Amino acid sequence: MRDRAAAAPPRLTWQLVAVILLALAAALAFAVAAVLQQHAAAAQPIEHNMRLSLVIRLAQRPLWLAGVGASALGTFLQLLALWKGSLVTVQPLLVCGLLFALPINAVWMHKRRPGRHELAAAATVCAGLAVFLLATDPQAGSGSGSPTGWVIALSSLLVAAAGFVGCSFISRGAWRSGLLASAAGLINGLSAAFTKGVARQMAVHWRDGIGSVVIHVVTGWEVYAFAVTVVLVVLLVQSAFQSGPIRWSLPALTAFNPVTSVVLGATVLGEHVRSSPLALAGAGAGLMLVVIGIMALSSSSLITGGAPFPAKETPDPALYGGAPALARREGAQLGAPSLGETAPQATFASLPENLLD
Repeated sequence: MRDRAAAAPPRLTWQLVAVILLALAAALAFAVAAVLQQHAAAAQPIEHNMRLSLVIRLAQRPLWLAGVGASALGTFLQLLALWKGSLVTVQPLLVCGLLFALPINAVWMHKRRPGRHELAAAATVCAGLAVFLLATDPQAGSGSGSPTGWVIALSSLLVAAAGFVGCSFISRGAWRSGLLASAAGLINGLSAAFTKGVARQMAVHWRDGIGSVVIHVVTGWEVYAFAVTVVLVVLLVQSAFQSGPIRWSLPALTAFNPVTSVVLGATVLGEHVRSSPLALAGAGAGLMLVVIGIMALSSSSLITGGAPFPAKETPDPALYGGAPALARREGAQLGAPSLGETAPQATFASLPENLLD
């Protein structure tokens, strides 16, 4: 990190435009993945939380596999963005995934458009991102860190993530989901730093041919570290999604990821950002606006499901397994579960079970 306050103002180049568009496309893919995977994970028994059996069960669900495909596409687009862009530039833009998830949920689940509250919150997030990027003016660095820097960063992040996970075991409800999502955000930010390392290997050896790229990627340690973090992130994210509605987990997951990546990019990977007091104050103000916007979006009725619904239509009994099953379902929704049954858990993506297969 160095002080570039006296440098020329940032210029919008075609390369920067391409990086921004790729990062936004990755954010959209990750948003679709989050919605699909939460739909599938919310239907799983809670006793599988934080166990590999949860992932094994989810792997049998087409809806969850579609989310995996969207996540893989997002990772590929993120890799392309990091090829030419800095980690400090790309990762904050992935916060836009929350902005994309909102209209997806609005159209799919509530059949209505976002209102003024949601649009104002989204504008706050966008304004915060703009302030942050203008204040820091990030520039790509070496893309690789020293062994000492990595040891310090890895130990610090793993201890923090383990603390979040440990606290989640003695927590319930929103706290459990938020703690698991916070740990996932930290590991996801670390995974992005490893992705940047893979992108650096590709950029350096691309002109030597695809064979040279493959050799240097598979013989480097970053790709294997990335694979380990991906497994951890999948387990943590799905457990957070399973623990409750997406409004409990998505804000923490969205916020911790870019903050972790920015810190790693500026301190470990040698990426250059403005470090004058004025620039740091502007960056802090931008991040604060982002957090405020995320919190406002998380309380939106499109996510909480608290908006008034249109006039109730008579559901098709065949959709729920016949008239007796429909009667039991309606009784549970009125707070009167039938004998031997429990009322279904209210989640951000409650779909009929046969639609998830």
